[in-house]
Amino acid sequence: MRLRQPTVACSLSVVLCVPAHAEARDLGRDTLPANDGWAAEGAGTTGGAAADDAHVFTVTDRAGLVRALDGGSDTPKNNIWLTAATHVWVDHVTLSDKGHPDAKEPTDIARTYLRHDGPPDITNGSDLVTVSWSRFTGHGKAMLIGNGNGNGNGNGNGNGDTATGDRGELRVTLHHNAFESVVQRAPRVRFGQVHVHNNRYDATGDDYRSSLGVPTESRIHAENNAFHAPGHVEVADLVESRNGSALHQSGTLFNDFPVDLLAIHNAYNSGSERDLTADVGWTPALHGPIDSARAADRAVARGADAGRIP
Repeated sequence: MRLRQPTVACSLSVVLCVPAHAEARDLGRDTLPANDGWAAEGAGTTGGAAADDAHVFTVTDRAGLVRALDGGSDTPKNNIWLTAATHVWVDHVTLSDKGHPDAKEPTDIARTYLRHDGPPDITNGSDLVTVSWSRFTGHGKAMLIGNGNGNGNGNGNGNGDTATGDRGELRVTLHHNAFESVVQRAPRVRFGQVHVHNNRYDATGDDYRSSLGVPTESRIHAENNAFHAPGHVEVADLVESRNGSALHQSGTLFNDFPVDLLAIHNAYNSGSERDLTADVGWTPALHGPIDSARAADRAVARGADAGRIP
């Protein structure tokens, strides 16, 4: 399975949108390169590379999306919430609230009535996923990896910490992605082994809460990521442990200065969260060359978006 969306105009795309300038290169036939994250495990991910023309779609509105989904038929296709999915490559997509943030949603019994959650939530034992060169912007809860409450609805509340069936699954790589004006969950991980490297974070907005969520049995290996934040956001705000026990981090930049997220989290959590250790129990092996955070910062600013495939 693979999701490509190389044009900004196709905000609802489910399979493929090819810009005119890319006619010489059939992006719909691309396959995931060797060693490009967890989705390259085993036979790798070819997605729709062999799809016939009848199953390649350009979607620009809801009606087109419904037609592309084909009434839930067994024909291979993509959506952006991954549940019990394996070997998935999400590449060069742009996802946002498109002017409908949580703050503007209606209320019911004095609570905001939320009609959307993470743009790409990865739940219910999904496994072997690579998310690369994509842009997530203007959203409250960007990406939950692991069940929200043990029943697969992905809302991040309740007793998701008891979804022990996710152990051994949820192996995900996030690289060269841009997270802009995202309040939290970039990502939040339960149980999964998640490699987070060479991403760019712009932690803007008065309601910013955190970027890396580390709940129960989270095994995040974060390296060479770049964070940009205004004055009211501190390094200690970037990590929220939420019953987690470990976080590997290295090569982190905060407003262009090197920082140790783990040490700062442990020093400033004021006892409200447990200290995190650096031993997450695994070392990523499936990846290409890892850029410095500074180089990745520039590369992501230029190339992570639906309209920026070279």
